[in-house]
Amino acid sequence: MWGLVWRYLWRSPRPIVRWLLRLSFVGLLLSAWAWIVVASVFNGFSAFLEEVFSRADPDIRLVGRGLSNSLRTQIESLSEVEAVGGLYERVALLRYGSRQAVVKFRLIDEAYARVTRLGSQMLVGEGFPLRQGAIFIGAGVAARLAFSASEEEPLWIYVVPSGRQVALMGMEALLRRRAIVQGVFSVHKEYDESWVLARQQDWPSLKGVFYDAIEIRLREGVNVSIFLKSLQESLPPFVEAQDIRRQHEGIFRVLSQEKALGRVGLTLLLLLTVSGVISTLSAFLLLGRRDWALYQALGASPKWTRRLVGRMSAALLIGGSGSGLLLGTLTVLIQQEFQVVKLRGGEGLLIQHFPVKLLSEDYLWLFGLLILVGGGLALYAYHHLEKVDLRSALQGD
Repeated sequence: MWGLVWRYLWRSPRPIVRWLLRLSFVGLLLSAWAWIVVASVFNGFSAFLEEVFSRADPDIRLVGRGLSNSLRTQIESLSEVEAVGGLYERVALLRYGSRQAVVKFRLIDEAYARVTRLGSQMLVGEGFPLRQGAIFIGAGVAARLAFSASEEEPLWIYVVPSGRQVALMGMEALLRRRAIVQGVFSVHKEYDESWVLARQQDWPSLKGVFYDAIEIRLREGVNVSIFLKSLQESLPPFVEAQDIRRQHEGIFRVLSQEKALGRVGLTLLLLLTVSGVISTLSAFLLLGRRDWALYQALGASPKWTRRLVGRMSAALLIGGSGSGLLLGTLTVLIQQEFQVVKLRGGEGLLIQHFPVKLLSEDYLWLFGLLILVGGGLALYAYHHLEKVDLRSALQGD
């Protein structure tokens, strides 16, 4: 039977049938190829952003109420944890000459250098540890202030201790201090244009009873998702544990929505291709109606004929889609290895080529869709065969 399948699909004596089947094969191939390639680009950008954020963010960040030093000590005792840092976040104003910038003022402790990888992101200056009275500033903050370490003009920090103190005392409540810039870092626009880091010891009046956040770095090889789930169960109900994706939920939600829209578009493309395949099958079954009738006249059962046509439909679908899957996978692997396709205008970005990543879920989605499509094609072919009149088909009508 498979010999007949091969003959009908690729060696049919009818030229129009051969070309229609080949066009259907190519359409299925391109649809499957596009599905894998487009999905891998979305996966690649998502993984790239996660890698960028991990340069400054901890593996897990605790936010909420009651982030006490005792909770921090409890987490430090866990075997999966490498380092834990507590920090305070305030709003501050930097003034450099006639220029100024509102920033997020982050007061870090001695463990912060082990929690973050920010020390490897320095553009100029020295990394950790921070010297007394020194600060780290983002590259965006430095650009807004037109800061230059070679100038002798002082950099001043004005910090809002609390809204209540400002309401009672006015501008006199602001804490003013001269700072020394130890280093300028660059990670991502979100950090570069807002972050300023200073030591907690230098600003004791800004420290509160509870931390604004507790940040955790896990040991190498620890699964973040599994540890996060077990940690969340042991935390008080008003404390939330966030991984990197949760810390930047908005960005990753947009990426997932765009990927979902991409899947919808690719599904419509596949269904459009399948509609062409159905038209091809209609022509194929119509032009071959004398063959189906002759097989049954020679003693073949209707079930055998349906099985033959079903295998031809399956061979066309599996052959075209399978070739597309292999070609798409090969395309992604080549892009991963050689970065063939560049980002246009990517000279000023953190990456110059399209990042790609293969995920098993994309294959599962496509397999499920192809199973549905294959079932629909088989039902259509069986229904078409049921309408073939043996006598008229043998007489050539």
